[in-house]
Amino acid sequence: MTGRRPSPIAGRRTQRGFSMLEILVTLFLITMWLLASAGVQSSSLQYSKAAQFRTQAVYLATELSERMQANTAGAVAGGYAISGTVATAGTDCTTAACSSDDLAAFDIAEWSARVTAMLPNASVTVTPAAVANPITYTIVIAWSDRRTDRAYSTTGTAESFSYTATRTIFDNPSL
Repeated sequence: MTGRRPSPIAGRRTQRGFSMLEILVTLFLITMWLLASAGVQSSSLQYSKAAQFRTQAVYLATELSERMQANTAGAVAGGYAISGTVATAGTDCTTAACSSDDLAAFDIAEWSARVTAMLPNASVTVTPAAVANPITYTIVIAWSDRRTDRAYSTTGTAESFSYTATRTIFDNPSL
Protein backbone atom coordinates (compact mmCIF):
# COMPACT_ATOMS: atom_id res chain seq x y z
CA MET A 1 0.00 0.00 0.00
CA THR A 2 1.37 3.10 -1.15
CA GLY A 3 0.18 6.33 0.33
CA ARG A 4 0.07 9.52 -1.51
CA ARG A 5 1.31 12.58 0.17
CA PRO A 6 -0.75 15.67 -0.30
CA SER A 7 0.84 18.19 -2.51
CA PRO A 8 2.05 21.46 -0.95
CA ILE A 9 -0.33 23.37 -3.17
CA ALA A 10 -3.37 21.71 -1.60
CA GLY A 11 -2.25 22.83 1.91
CA ARG A 12 -2.03 26.40 0.79
CA ARG A 13 -5.54 26.44 -0.53
CA THR A 14 -7.01 25.63 2.86
CA GLN A 15 -5.41 28.71 4.47
CA ARG A 16 -6.45 31.19 1.87
CA GLY A 17 -7.85 34.46 3.44
CA PHE A 18 -6.50 33.86 6.96
CA SER A 19 -3.91 36.66 6.68
CA MET A 20 -6.59 39.04 5.48
CA LEU A 21 -8.68 38.34 8.58
CA GLU A 22 -5.69 39.00 10.84
CA ILE A 23 -5.04 42.31 9.11
CA LEU A 24 -8.67 43.40 9.48
CA VAL A 25 -8.69 42.59 13.21
CA THR A 26 -5.41 44.47 13.67
CA LEU A 27 -6.75 47.51 11.80
CA PHE A 28 -9.90 47.48 13.94
CA LEU A 29 -7.84 47.38 17.16
CA ILE A 30 -5.57 50.20 15.99
CA THR A 31 -8.62 52.30 15.03
CA MET A 32 -10.18 51.81 18.47
CA TRP A 33 -6.88 52.76 20.14
CA LEU A 34 -6.58 55.93 18.05
CA LEU A 35 -10.15 56.97 18.84
CA ALA A 36 -9.56 56.42 22.56
CA SER A 37 -6.34 58.45 22.39
CA ALA A 38 -8.18 61.32 20.68
CA GLY A 39 -10.82 61.28 23.46
CA VAL A 40 -8.16 61.42 26.16
CA GLN A 41 -6.42 64.29 24.37
CA SER A 42 -9.69 66.22 24.09
CA SER A 43 -10.45 65.79 27.80
CA SER A 44 -6.92 66.86 28.65
CA LEU A 45 -7.33 70.10 26.71
CA GLN A 46 -10.63 70.89 28.47
CA TYR A 47 -9.14 70.31 31.92
CA SER A 48 -6.08 72.35 30.99
CA LYS A 49 -8.29 75.32 30.05
CA ALA A 50 -10.23 75.06 33.33
CA ALA A 51 -6.93 75.03 35.24
CA GLN A 52 -5.80 78.10 33.30
CA PHE A 53 -8.95 79.97 34.37
CA ARG A 54 -8.34 79.09 38.04
CA THR A 55 -4.74 80.24 37.80
CA GLN A 56 -5.82 83.53 36.23
CA ALA A 57 -8.37 84.09 39.01
CA VAL A 58 -5.66 83.62 41.66
CA TYR A 59 -3.37 85.99 39.76
CA LEU A 60 -6.09 88.64 39.45
CA ALA A 61 -7.02 88.48 43.15
CA THR A 62 -3.35 88.86 44.06
CA GLU A 63 -3.01 91.79 41.69
CA LEU A 64 -5.92 93.65 43.31
CA SER A 65 -4.51 92.91 46.77
CA GLU A 66 -1.20 94.45 45.77
CA ARG A 67 -2.94 97.51 44.33
CA MET A 68 -4.78 97.92 47.65
CA GLN A 69 -1.52 97.63 49.56
CA ALA A 70 0.06 100.28 47.33
CA ASN A 71 -2.85 102.69 48.01
CA THR A 72 -3.42 102.10 51.73
CA ALA A 73 -5.22 105.42 52.27
CA GLY A 74 -7.79 104.62 49.58
CA ALA A 75 -8.15 101.04 50.78
CA VAL A 76 -8.72 102.00 54.44
CA ALA A 77 -11.31 104.54 53.30
CA GLY A 78 -13.26 101.74 51.57
CA GLY A 79 -12.51 102.90 48.04
CA TYR A 80 -12.08 99.39 46.65
CA ALA A 81 -15.60 98.13 47.42
CA ILE A 82 -17.39 96.97 44.25
CA SER A 83 -20.12 94.61 43.20
CA GLY A 84 -20.76 93.38 39.67
CA THR A 85 -19.74 95.61 36.79
CA VAL A 86 -17.77 98.81 37.26
CA ALA A 87 -17.89 102.05 35.28
CA THR A 88 -14.75 103.57 33.85
CA ALA A 89 -12.61 105.76 36.05
CA GLY A 90 -12.88 109.52 35.62
CA THR A 91 -9.14 110.19 35.89
CA ASP A 92 -6.36 108.33 34.13
CA CYS A 93 -3.87 107.91 36.96
CA THR A 94 -1.09 106.70 34.65
CA THR A 95 -0.69 110.19 33.17
CA ALA A 96 -2.01 112.52 35.91
CA ALA A 97 -1.61 112.88 39.65
CA CYS A 98 -4.54 111.37 41.52
CA SER A 99 -5.94 111.44 45.03
CA SER A 100 -6.20 108.14 46.90
CA ASP A 101 -9.93 107.91 46.09
CA ASP A 102 -9.31 108.58 42.38
CA LEU A 103 -6.52 106.00 42.37
CA ALA A 104 -8.84 103.42 43.98
CA ALA A 105 -11.52 104.08 41.33
CA PHE A 106 -8.90 103.85 38.58
CA ASP A 107 -7.49 100.59 40.00
CA ILE A 108 -10.94 99.02 40.24
CA ALA A 109 -11.93 100.07 36.70
CA GLU A 110 -8.71 98.81 35.17
CA TRP A 111 -8.68 95.60 37.22
CA SER A 112 -12.33 94.70 36.53
CA ALA A 113 -11.77 95.25 32.80
CA ARG A 114 -8.85 92.83 32.98
CA VAL A 115 -10.99 90.25 34.84
CA THR A 116 -13.73 90.52 32.21
CA ALA A 117 -11.19 90.08 29.41
CA MET A 118 -9.44 87.06 30.96
CA LEU A 119 -12.35 85.02 32.34
CA PRO A 120 -15.58 84.03 30.54
CA ASN A 121 -18.78 85.53 31.96
CA ALA A 122 -16.84 86.96 34.89
CA SER A 123 -18.27 88.92 37.79
CA VAL A 124 -16.43 90.44 40.72
CA THR A 125 -17.35 91.45 44.23
CA VAL A 126 -14.98 93.20 46.61
CA THR A 127 -16.48 93.83 50.04
CA PRO A 128 -14.89 95.43 53.07
CA ALA A 129 -15.73 93.89 56.46
CA ALA A 130 -16.01 97.38 57.97
CA VAL A 131 -14.47 100.71 57.02
CA ALA A 132 -11.80 101.03 59.71
CA ASN A 133 -8.07 100.72 60.25
CA PRO A 134 -7.17 97.89 59.65
CA ILE A 135 -9.69 96.93 56.98
CA THR A 136 -10.28 93.43 55.64
CA TYR A 137 -11.53 93.01 52.08
CA THR A 138 -13.09 89.85 50.67
CA ILE A 139 -12.42 89.45 46.96
CA VAL A 140 -14.71 87.08 45.04
CA ILE A 141 -14.10 86.38 41.36
CA ALA A 142 -16.72 84.20 39.65
CA TRP A 143 -16.81 82.86 36.10
CA SER A 144 -18.56 80.13 34.13
CA ASP A 145 -16.91 77.45 32.13
CA ARG A 146 -17.12 77.87 28.38
CA ARG A 147 -18.74 74.43 28.15
CA THR A 148 -22.22 75.93 28.55
CA ASP A 149 -23.79 73.20 26.43
CA ARG A 150 -23.35 70.64 29.20
CA ALA A 151 -25.90 70.32 31.95
CA TYR A 152 -24.66 69.28 35.39
CA SER A 153 -27.99 69.13 37.15
CA THR A 154 -31.62 68.41 36.42
CA THR A 155 -32.34 72.14 36.05
CA GLY A 156 -29.85 72.40 33.17
CA THR A 157 -27.51 74.97 34.71
CA ALA A 158 -23.96 75.36 33.40
CA GLU A 159 -20.92 74.79 35.54
CA SER A 160 -19.62 77.90 37.31
CA PHE A 161 -16.53 78.54 39.41
CA SER A 162 -15.43 81.15 41.91
CA TYR A 163 -12.29 82.09 43.78
CA THR A 164 -12.38 83.91 47.12
CA ALA A 165 -9.48 85.69 48.78
CA THR A 166 -9.19 88.02 51.77
CA ARG A 167 -6.75 90.82 52.34
CA THR A 168 -6.22 92.95 55.45
CA ILE A 169 -4.81 96.44 54.88
CA PHE A 170 -3.19 98.52 57.63
CA ASP A 171 -2.84 102.28 57.24
CA ASN A 172 0.24 102.25 59.46
CA PRO A 173 2.98 100.29 57.67
CA SER A 174 4.74 99.48 60.96
CA LEU A 175 1.83 97.24 62.06
